[in-house]
Amino acid sequence: MKLHTLGPDSTDSARAARIYQNDHDVEIILHDSFEEILLQLDEYSGEQILMPVAFKSKKYDHLNWADINYLKWQQLQMIDVFDLPLLPLIILENTKYNLNIARTHAATEGLLKQFLQDEHLDDAWGPSITFSSSKPKVYDEFQKHGERFALISKPEQLPKAEYVIRQELQPKMVWVVYQVA
Repeated sequence: MKLHTLGPDSTDSARAARIYQNDHDVEIILHDSFEEILLQLDEYSGEQILMPVAFKSKKYDHLNWADINYLKWQQLQMIDVFDLPLLPLIILENTKYNLNIARTHAATEGLLKQFLQDEHLDDAWGPSITFSSSKPKVYDEFQKHGERFALISKPEQLPKAEYVIRQELQPKMVWVVYQVA
């Protein structure tokens, strides 16, 4: 049985899939985005999808866990649910930033907005929020463009001295496994 979820291998979704795989005979297939999976559901008939209930897309308003769960109920049969702590999350600041941008994954937008508000950085002079399809991609883009903030899974070590951890978070997530009709 194939189990589709978000990649790359360092995502919380891939980690949750590996944990699920310990008790189930599934082959994990990683995708660049959940949108890639959800917009092509017919291609995965008879297979499974693993997604967090926090999923929401910034590209497509109708693609979020709540709408998918309600609107696709005939095509997606919920077969398992479990909770799992996310990898530790951090809000990272580049003290020598080039672009006043705060980058995150759509599902963690609320955490980033709360941080910016708490730090009084949510005004006209504060950073604009930009999105990537996974936390590893957030980190790559943050580094590539010299952006100011990123909300990411905590790496083993920070590559640059100018990167400062401003906040650390450890929320849990609920994961849902669907069988595609």
